[in-house]
Amino acid sequence: MTETILVYGASGVQGGAVARLLVKQGKKVRTITRQEKSAAALREQGIEASIGDLGDAEFLASVNKGADKVFINMPIEFDSAKLTAYFMNSIEAAKAGGAKLIVINTNGFLPTEPVSAENLDLKRRMIESAQASGIPCIVVKPTLYLENLLIPGLVSNGVFAYPVPADKPIAWVSSEDAAQYHAHALNHPELAGRTLIAAGAEGLTGNQMAERFSELTGETVHFHSLAFDDFQGALTPVLGEAQAAGVADFYRWIGANIDTLSQAEGSEVSGLHLMPMSEWLKQPSVAPAFRG
Repeated sequence: MTETILVYGASGVQGGAVARLLVKQGKKVRTITRQEKSAAALREQGIEASIGDLGDAEFLASVNKGADKVFINMPIEFDSAKLTAYFMNSIEAAKAGGAKLIVINTNGFLPTEPVSAENLDLKRRMIESAQASGIPCIVVKPTLYLENLLIPGLVSNGVFAYPVPADKPIAWVSSEDAAQYHAHALNHPELAGRTLIAAGAEGLTGNQMAERFSELTGETVHFHSLAFDDFQGALTPVLGEAQAAGVADFYRWIGANIDTLSQAEGSEVSGLHLMPMSEWLKQPSVAPAFRG
């Protein structure tokens, strides 16, 4: 009997990569979205889509009925009360629906101990709540998503500016590659209780990443380790003050814990086909962002 997997965020980049991979693997995939247009596009991909909101506990309960497993993308939301409600609604609905396994995508590296960055600490506490829910749970922590580099103007006038060190390697991972880890977790319930690190194909320093941009553009690109305050200031007009502050706090924590992140190299899971950054950059959906 084909199992049914509920994938949150299937209309987005990260959840969409997971949903598409599961469909290829022959799973029955369902999701929720807020817009009919998104729902129609998802249905064309063979994904069952219902229109609703994470804040509607009754709706989530109905969507979870019959779902064997649940993949939770922790929402990118910096309103603490709203984020908590969304996440706990998802956990309670999975529990009421009789889910046999929850896999949580943390959307990036997260602390395991209390920290001063409230948004990160809130996510840590929410994961602990899921682990205490009684439902078998696997946590997957991607390092840093390569898609974060698609911020307009990131590479400009021969400079790649980003708030990471020039000399510390980070195994950046694409959404497609992270999806392989998430699917592996969903297909291996015996890993319940574990946390998997979803690392990319190679660990690259900021300087080495600039070399990859140079190869793509045919022009010399130098790396500049951007100050966190400057990064926050650049994001504020695009994301708004609260969200920009939350993103910047995440990178401040990354900077303070870079040695831990630098050690997260090499796959914890065998048999994955991971994409080097140079290959990711050449994709038709990516290259124009940097060649322009």
